[in-house]
Amino acid sequence: MRAKMYKLRSKAPSKSNFIELDMEFDGDRAFVVLDSINLGRFELKARVEIDPALLQAAAGRGCDYFYRGQLVLPRPEHN
Repeated sequence: MRAKMYKLRSKAPSKSNFIELDMEFDGDRAFVVLDSINLGRFELKARVEIDPALLQAAAGRGCDYFYRGQLVLPRPEHN
């Protein structure tokens, strides 16, 4: 089953610029999609849950939502 994808913009950690990521909802939960891989009919996604209360609709900003919280993303070198 495919979920509807949205564009999310958030302030990048320790930088003064913004980062854009894909986001999806699963019920009342929100997830940032870091990466996805297709394996035949299946799609594997690496996602991080975010607080949906900190999402703000962003009309006319080139994205669907703006995340007002701190976005902490895992780094490959820490895995």
